[in-house]
Amino acid sequence: MPAVGAVSPATPLARSAGRGNRQPTAMRILLIADVHANWEALLSLQRAEPQPDAVLFAGDAVGYGPDPANCARWLRTQTTGAVRGDCDNALITDPLVTDHSPHDSPQLEEAARETLALARAQLAHADRAALSLWPLTASLHLGGAMFVLAHATPACPLDGTLDLLTASDAALMESLGGHRADFVVLGHTHVPALRRANGTLFINPGSLGQPRYGVPDATYAVWEDGDVRIKHLHYDHDATARRLRLAPLSPEVIEQLSAILETGMIS
Repeated sequence: MPAVGAVSPATPLARSAGRGNRQPTAMRILLIADVHANWEALLSLQRAEPQPDAVLFAGDAVGYGPDPANCARWLRTQTTGAVRGDCDNALITDPLVTDHSPHDSPQLEEAARETLALARAQLAHADRAALSLWPLTASLHLGGAMFVLAHATPACPLDGTLDLLTASDAALMESLGGHRADFVVLGHTHVPALRRANGTLFINPGSLGQPRYGVPDATYAVWEDGDVRIKHLHYDHDATARRLRLAPLSPEVIEQLSAILETGMIS
């Protein structure tokens, strides 16, 4: 296995010059999602990708991890564009209102409750205020292409469900909710995937902080001059598990979250 922080050989997934055959401008853009308070994974990304031209974040800075403050602060200061995920949204709303709970796996309900309480205790007012200003969807023109960001889908940003590998082209286009884009960057599933429909490339970079595709390696995507690649990042997930054991969380939640980090899946 490569050393911690090393990036395995990337797999080229698509190339696009954008709508109308525009030529992309030379840029290297990092596409990340679902950091989930995993500072070790975010540190490894910074070592592997030290000088991107832009960073786009498809939501969920907090929840399920031990270091929400460090992650939220880095994401609010270092990203070019960012949107709220369901965990971010739950953080900034009334914790007593159950309708604002994260729209995630039912098995993780208690883990979400405890780790969001940890985030509320740790985050400074400026960090929470900044996260509250992240929109649910965002459109950005970068490198000669139009990007749309949303956590679940642009049509249902917090609780939409979209499997890029199995959805029909019609479902993919409906998920845009009227947006027009060359590239759509999504998160929420924690599974890296890519799919083209009607000239639009849908990209889910997977999860940097809590992978759930059967492998514990973090994943992210790189857009470079119109070329999109998914990359796998080997990082010290045991260090994150040790941080979880130091956090004020129940033993059951610590065991559950540590197992997901170790296996890359929810058992």
